[in-house]
Amino acid sequence: MGGAAGGGGGGGGGGPDWQGLLKWSLSYNDGTGPPQRKLDDEERRWFYQAMESAFEDEGERLKQDMLILAQSHDGEVQGVTLERQCDIMEDVEDLVAQIDLAKTFVKMEGMALLLKIVRERGKGGDGGSDLSRLRAGALTAASTCINHNPEAQTDFLRRGGIEAMAEVVVDKGEDVKVRAKALSVIAATVRHNNTAFLQFLHAAGLDIVVLALKDATATREDAQRSAVLLRKGFRLLEYVARETLQKFGKTVPQVRGVCLANAPALAASCAESDDVEVRESSLAFLAECMAHDPAAMADQVRATEGLVGSLRAKVALEGGGQAEERMDEIDLARRILEGLK
Repeated sequence: MGGAAGGGGGGGGGGPDWQGLLKWSLSYNDGTGPPQRKLDDEERRWFYQAMESAFEDEGERLKQDMLILAQSHDGEVQGVTLERQCDIMEDVEDLVAQIDLAKTFVKMEGMALLLKIVRERGKGGDGGSDLSRLRAGALTAASTCINHNPEAQTDFLRRGGIEAMAEVVVDKGEDVKVRAKALSVIAATVRHNNTAFLQFLHAAGLDIVVLALKDATATREDAQRSAVLLRKGFRLLEYVARETLQKFGKTVPQVRGVCLANAPALAASCAESDDVEVRESSLAFLAECMAHDPAAMADQVRATEGLVGSLRAKVALEGGGQAEERMDEIDLARRILEGLK
């Protein structure tokens, strides 16, 4: 064993020597160490004890992080500053990326803590402020925790998470990156979760997202500042438009009254965006809407000023110098134009 694991921690923390553990493990797998052999019982026992200790240490670290994050955000309290909480939140983001720790986090009321931080966001809008950073970190941690984690999704819904995210999305005084992260949390919740999907529809979720996109495209300057919000919003609407048709086999009232009614105008407002992903995602959303009611949507596209001409201009790029990097956009434009015939 050569003392690689040792009882004393490598960082003076009293835990396993993780650097030694890594070197020891790699020495048997990189071809440069001793000839490969089967681990004896003592080595195997030590290895599993070390890995179990790692999980216990990380679980304890998660508890300590939560205690620090639960402190008031109004100035320094017991040596806890907003700056420190931002650093701690980054650690939580890393920890909950492990599914077992994410489940532990939920059991320890972690989702309630994250929602509390998001809801108590106070005055803001400055993306560089510590308060804005903390809220953004809380949203990232929530999204990470919710992904592929039914327990976290259920707890999030039970605590009114969809409604809390909607409040952030429509808050024009909030930093646009924070609003975009709230959209990411919604998307992580509704994907492959019928309960969340229906709750989002019945909570006027589509109206809220469309309203945010309209505000974000009010001027060219707004659209440039809001590219990340537009990308997330259009992808979410595209998913909902596609999934409702697949799940229910028909167009539900929320999609008809919100998505189909606004898709052409929103696509036209983003047609000349400097961000290729914004252009692509807006066209992908429009293409999905056309599948719901081809005839009515074709009439709307024709009636939307400048949209048909823009679509034709995109298709005309094929074969030109920009064709390769804009192929998805060109294909979507062609697909929509074919629906007008």
